[in-house]
Amino acid sequence: MMISDKLTSLYRRCGYERYKMGKFEEYGLYSEHRSFLPPGGMITFTDTDGRLMALKPDVTLSIVRNSRDGVSAKYCYSESVFRAGDDGRFAEVQQTGLEYLGEPDPVCVAEVLMLAGLSLDVISGENALGVSHLGLLSMTADRLGVQGEDREKLLYRIGHRNAHGALEICRAAGYDGERLLLGLLDADPSPDEAEKTLYALSDGRAWDEVVKTLFSAIRSARGAGFDFSVVADAGYYNGIVFRGYVEGVPKAVLSGGEYGNLMKKMGKNNSAAGFAVYLDRLPEYEDEDEEKIGQTVIYGDKTDPVKVAEKMRRVLEEGGSVRAVRENVDQACKKTVDLR
Repeated sequence: MMISDKLTSLYRRCGYERYKMGKFEEYGLYSEHRSFLPPGGMITFTDTDGRLMALKPDVTLSIVRNSRDGVSAKYCYSESVFRAGDDGRFAEVQQTGLEYLGEPDPVCVAEVLMLAGLSLDVISGENALGVSHLGLLSMTADRLGVQGEDREKLLYRIGHRNAHGALEICRAAGYDGERLLLGLLDADPSPDEAEKTLYALSDGRAWDEVVKTLFSAIRSARGAGFDFSVVADAGYYNGIVFRGYVEGVPKAVLSGGEYGNLMKKMGKNNSAAGFAVYLDRLPEYEDEDEEKIGQTVIYGDKTDPVKVAEKMRRVLEEGGSVRAVRENVDQACKKTVDLR
């Protein structure tokens, strides 16, 4: 069973309904929310009625657009998306994930984070899930007196764990943020230690409430830890944000969070949370769990095709797996039937 199938099965067993969609949407949907999408261009074409269309580079935007306002729903998907890769070439890649749409619900957010952790376990036993909170990032920027373009630069440097560059921005704004910034960036990721650190950096009730919410979510996912460098576009995301990594892959293979601000931008009253698993970043993921064939039927030039078909049909009707191969082909399997 492929990883995508295992992930989809996991989500379905938690009550997430399978979401199926077409290959393309109107270009305007994606161009309007381009900053929500991963970097890279889009493949566009003109429909017969003159509309500019795009092969979908993302699944979440389509799910949100087609969701019913005010109605809670849980969807999972395993879909092809079309994106420009690191080499600049367009490619069709498989993306698997899930979305919760509905009223703001800490239990559902915790469930989403829990499933993100289990998804990483499906991919590899050696993994890490880093979690942060955009409210924490926002309050940190406020406390450091950083606004406007400098605020964006600050979050960019935090996201790249560039403490020196972040401190330069703070000092230029007239604030010395060394204790606060270094305390957050260097915090031990373990929930217990990180929580102590963040409470020690508190400046009041609002900060404490965010810390409480954050660590309640972190503890819902086994193995998850605090990572202040997990940032996201506040124009779309709010609340919990997270990224997942597995051993041997330099980039995040999973990312997600609460995206209530995207819902507002698209005229929806619901809140939302979800994540995507980027299967194209996993080397040879399709072949990793290739199903083994139970029987091999060997045939030659003089073998009656009817006999081969009858033998294969009987095996399939019994629930087995079978492959027909020509003579002298080496195939590893449990049983071999020679019809030459």
